[in-house]
Order: sequence, then C-alpha cells, then structure tokens
Amino acid sequence: MFTEPKITLTDNLDIRGYITYYYNGKRYREYNAKRLNLSISPNLYKSYKERYKYLKVLSGEYYKALLSGWSPEPTEKIIEAPKITIKTALESIRTEKLSSPLSLSYKRDLNSILDKFLLFIGTEAVEKPVSHLKDISIDKFLNQFSSSATYYMNKRKTLGVYFSEMLRTKLIENNPISDTKRMKKVATLHKIYEPQQLRQILNYLSEFYPNLHICGILAYGCFLRPHQEIRMLKLSHFNEDFSKITLSGAENKSKRIRTVNVPLYVQEVLKKRLVGIEDSQINILSKSKLIYNVSYLNTQWSRAKKKMLQLGLIEKDQTIYSFRHTGAINVYKKTKDIHILQQMLQHSNMIVTLTYLRGLGELSSESLLSYMPEL
Repeated sequence: MFTEPKITLTDNLDIRGYITYYYNGKRYREYNAKRLNLSISPNLYKSYKERYKYLKVLSGEYYKALLSGWSPEPTEKIIEAPKITIKTALESIRTEKLSSPLSLSYKRDLNSILDKFLLFIGTEAVEKPVSHLKDISIDKFLNQFSSSATYYMNKRKTLGVYFSEMLRTKLIENNPISDTKRMKKVATLHKIYEPQQLRQILNYLSEFYPNLHICGILAYGCFLRPHQEIRMLKLSHFNEDFSKITLSGAENKSKRIRTVNVPLYVQEVLKKRLVGIEDSQINILSKSKLIYNVSYLNTQWSRAKKKMLQLGLIEKDQTIYSFRHTGAINVYKKTKDIHILQQMLQHSNMIVTLTYLRGLGELSSESLLSYMPEL
C-alpha cells in the first residue's frame, strides 16, 4: 500500500526540495531519482520555478514506479515495516507543515497545539503505534480550551490538521476529531465606522500615527488586509502613477494574482508619502527595505485605540479591520450587488461574502424582504 508522492519546496532555495510518500506505512523522502536509476536532480536548479518543475517530474516518475510494482524497500531482505509511533507521525507532519509557505501565525498555532497535545498524551503513550490514538480522549484534551466557543473551535480545527494528514496518508482509518463535540462560534464584531467618524479617525491617525493612517485608508479604499498585504507592500507593487496595486498569489490570502484599483484619494496620500523614493524594494510603511514584524500593526493600533477611546473618536467594538468592513458595507449599499463585492474583497465564493455581510449585521431576514418575489 502506498500514497501518491507529495512535493515539499520552500521559497528559501538554500533548503533542498523533496517529495514524500508512504509505502506500507513507512514514510520515504526522495531528493533525486537515483533509486530509479534516472538522472533527475531538482535541487541542482537555482530558481524556484525550475526546481518545482523537476520536482513534479521526480514525483511523476516515482508514482509510475510505485504503480508498476516497484518497492523502495530493500529487495535482498524483506522485513516488516516498523510500526510508526504517534510521536513520529505527528512530528513528521509538523516538520512538513513548518517547511511549507504558510503564515507565521498559522505555524505558531500548529506548533503550540502539538506541544500541548504531546504533553497531554504523556511520554509513554506517544511511543505507541498510531493505532493507539483511538485510546486517547481527544474530547478531554480539547475541553481545556472551552473558555469560549471561538477559542475551542480554533484549537479543534488546528489539531484536526494533524489527524487529517494522518488520514490522508492512511496512517489511521478514522479522524478522531470527527467524534469530538462542536461549539457554536460567536462572530467577532468589527463594528463599522460612521462617515463623519471615519473622517475624524483618519485625520487623527494622519497626524499622530501616519503608518496606521496609510493602513486604514488602504484597507478602506482598496480592501487590502492589514497584516499580510498592507504590511508587506513595497513600491514595486504599484504601477507608475499609483493607480493600481498588483499582488502575486503568494502575497495575498486568495492565492491568486490580485490587481487592485486605487482611488484618487488614496493615490494622493501615497504620492505625498513616497515622494522622492525611487528604489522599488522600499516598504511603504518603514520607508526602507525593512519589513515590520507581524505584530507591528496590532501594537500600533492598541496604543492608538486607547487614546482614541479617551477622546471619544472610536467605540469599543471598532478595530483595525473596521476600515475594510466599512468600505465593504459602503460598496454593498451603493450597488446592492454581492457579486461585485465578492470580486473587490477577493473572497473565494459568494457564500463567504454573504457570511461576511451577515457577520457585519448588514444582511438579515428583514433586510431581504424587499427582494421577495411579487405576484
């Protein structure tokens, strides 16, 4: 029994790419095709595109060989594959996930939940075969995170990543997460700004927190996400007159090339801020090649919000995401077209946009009454 080979390759080309597959429950990692007597060595190539191309070729050759009956196990001495322990399986998945192009916060969550889970299982139980997972009370482990439904479900989902991968690679027959309880998550409210309030907040940020001002106006006018899109923006992402922003698939949540129109009022702010800067690799927030860390905007916002609350400029449930949500609501009120809003927000499908509007309190059964068919 074997699984289809899977490619692992990071943007850091100092780290070798490879393919992995399972054969009779044992995990194999291949960097080249020497075992097949073929001259395929992806890591000799110096560009991501070329390396990925030949990793696909490598993956295809190993898959064909496995389908034709080839075995990676030594032919001169057939021995039973060792039983994979719970710890080995989980650590293997962790290593693979951490070497993938995932967000830092997601990797941090994967790390944290696995450390806690291994500690919960105990040093003796983790050395048992993966088949013994059925003897572990996943419910009991997750109950320690039940202080809120959102917290519990986030931990449940993150832990489930490990079991889903074990299920996919046929290390286990059933996903133990499926048998655990669910809790209904309460939507996080990012209350929108009223028009006059929005102007006052942006004026305040422009004077005292210019980087938050840039973040707010880009989130509102261009629907960019603060932490992984706005924080990373360089001069090279803009066209010559600042009327368009282009992000690659690796630079935005949709994983597709994204081109964003920039309103005139945003263009004016950007031109004023970046006047005289010519190096395309300059970050628009730091005005240098330095990119601030993932916590930067949250830290800045915490400081600014405390002062704005004292001044009565902002309300408790209004956040840095409220800029993007306010822009979305304004577009919907203007167009009443969910498809247009979906495209502007770069949501994967319309269901996500509908959920988004409901979460912001814009769509309810009452608000849909005017669209009911008449006879």
